[in-house]
Amino acid sequence: MSKLAEDVADLMREVAALEIMPRFRALKDGEVEEKSKGDYVTIADRQAELWLAPRLEALVEGSHVLGEEGVAADPSRLSLIESDAPVWTVDPVDGTSNFIAGRETFGVMVALVRNGVTERAWIYLPVPGDLALAERGGGAWWHSGGETLRLSAGQGPEDLNEIVGAFNTRFMPDEWRKRVEGLASHVGREANDLCSAVDYTSVARGLKDIVTYHRMMPWDHVPGSLIVREAGGVVRDMASKADYMPRTLAGPHLVARDEKTWHRVTHATRTR
Repeated sequence: MSKLAEDVADLMREVAALEIMPRFRALKDGEVEEKSKGDYVTIADRQAELWLAPRLEALVEGSHVLGEEGVAADPSRLSLIESDAPVWTVDPVDGTSNFIAGRETFGVMVALVRNGVTERAWIYLPVPGDLALAERGGGAWWHSGGETLRLSAGQGPEDLNEIVGAFNTRFMPDEWRKRVEGLASHVGREANDLCSAVDYTSVARGLKDIVTYHRMMPWDHVPGSLIVREAGGVVRDMASKADYMPRTLAGPHLVARDEKTWHRVTHATRTR
């Protein structure tokens, strides 16, 4: 692991220990707000991002943090993703609804983007203490229980009725929502953890075969997309067939363990 990779991983572990885990299953009155219908934020989200931002920016000269809560407070900050300067995408608590409900499926996600290309990515799952990280062209790795393994998503099943998938259709246009919901009714099992940090790492580990998304906010998708790709998977728009890039903000995307699975599942959405 490079010095930068270690430094960021250490920061993620530290912020989880200081700002996130002490509030897990211990949120007080007034520490949860609804930013918009069904979109929640907690004091842990806000404090974790405030803690991480200056420390990440200090690691790479001239870099800026593009964080979920910063954009919620000032939507104009989303334009940072168009910058050619180094940009850190930060989701301080991914899976906030799970965190509020006391479920263990939440994570911290960070990525480094330069000139619109993702160079590095980290996903930390605080409850088990597991860490996934990737470097463009350098593979993806899983650190768990003192062991380090190279991630390989492997091959998905040949039959749709054996597929394990997570289907996020909330923001999809009606046409694609109906297609994806039709597909979901024919797969072997739905397994939606309502947390991108868990879903992306599950695909990269070969535990899930596919995940669908439409609303592609950078902090939700930049880290996981690099980890999945470096593990041999695919993250691509089902309509345009364009590979996901950090500046892509919408589209019916399919995350798949491998190229064949992506094509097989995308074809199925067009024939049902």
